[in-house]
Amino acid sequence: MLTLRYDPTIEIKTSVPKVIPDQIRFKRDKNKKYPTSKEIEKELRQIINNNISKFEPKTISIALSTGVDSNLMLSLLRDEYPKLDIKCISVSFDEPSEAAYAKKIAESKDTDFYNVTVDNPLKDLPFLISIIKEPRWNLYQYYFIEKCKKYSNILFTGDGGDELFGGYTFRYTKFLKLFNEGDDWKNRVSHYLECHERDWVPDQEKIFGENIRFDWSSIYSLLKVYFDNDLDPLDQVFLADYNGKLIYDFVPTNDKFFNHFGVTGFSPLLDHKVIDMAFKIPAIAKFDVKTYLGKIPLRKILSPLEGSNVSDTNIGFGMDLKNLWSINGKEIVSGTLSNGSIFRDKIISGDFYNHMIKIIEETQNVRYISKMLQLLSLEIWYKMFITFEVGSNYKI
Repeated sequence: MLTLRYDPTIEIKTSVPKVIPDQIRFKRDKNKKYPTSKEIEKELRQIINNNISKFEPKTISIALSTGVDSNLMLSLLRDEYPKLDIKCISVSFDEPSEAAYAKKIAESKDTDFYNVTVDNPLKDLPFLISIIKEPRWNLYQYYFIEKCKKYSNILFTGDGGDELFGGYTFRYTKFLKLFNEGDDWKNRVSHYLECHERDWVPDQEKIFGENIRFDWSSIYSLLKVYFDNDLDPLDQVFLADYNGKLIYDFVPTNDKFFNHFGVTGFSPLLDHKVIDMAFKIPAIAKFDVKTYLGKIPLRKILSPLEGSNVSDTNIGFGMDLKNLWSINGKEIVSGTLSNGSIFRDKIISGDFYNHMIKIIEETQNVRYISKMLQLLSLEIWYKMFITFEVGSNYKI
């Protein structure tokens, strides 16, 4: 988890199916046209209608950022249900400008808008980890699900749009620059990891203590299935993203928070039929390599719905790690890890921790800040579920 930010070796229960390369080959019939935006739109509308008809809610909530996915969901919901009471909920950490933009979008659809401002997302970490029972730190979902509960038991999200329809354009651009036609699967995995550089640090192998053996080849082997095939290179990237963080991080984390609050979450883009349609569409029809524009099929649906007023520079509930570190992170991390159990039990190297502190002080490198926050969450989880030194009321 300290390398990929998820553990694909564990069995998880999720409604979202895994997809392997052979399934994509089977889905794509060269003699047939791939699904059009109109067909995807029709399916999304049907999914929305089925869910609304089933529960007949008077009020629903939707997690709203300024990007394509959540705006598409909002536009379709409003188009299908002009009088439905919709509450749009956003979360901001240090980007108030995005919340202001999201508010304008919400108001343009005649909906109520609520922004949850989180000044210090680390102070709630022990409680949030007690819910999800895994060592994660970026658990922003909690805040908009908690807010949703005040208005409705139904929450719609745009989850899945990035992985299924090509939203991580900066990664695709970098991957294609690194890619060469003669690359074997190991080279491709290496390029892929370079595009996820915030999840690991260059001297990653030194992070673990005496009781943990780390080998990069084991990480490569976990990703081999997605890159050791004859699919288009970007299809390989989409497949790895979908089967990685989406299935093992985003979806199960959301589900645990949904269960905690008794909220029913709907992600129409992650419906099995939409997933099937998405993987029938070739990468070139999702991401334009010349303009670097992604989510082309979703944009085609959104544009005539008067929902094209979205931002392509949104950070999607993200945060400025340098700012977080300087305001709260450094003090909380040093206070919690100064006598860390993960160092005591030789899970993590204390010398490497001191090495990272020095690098952050000298360079403000966000990769090391991210890694330090992962160590913070590991320490809390370890004390909570392994050594039972603390409980869910633990304060940092």
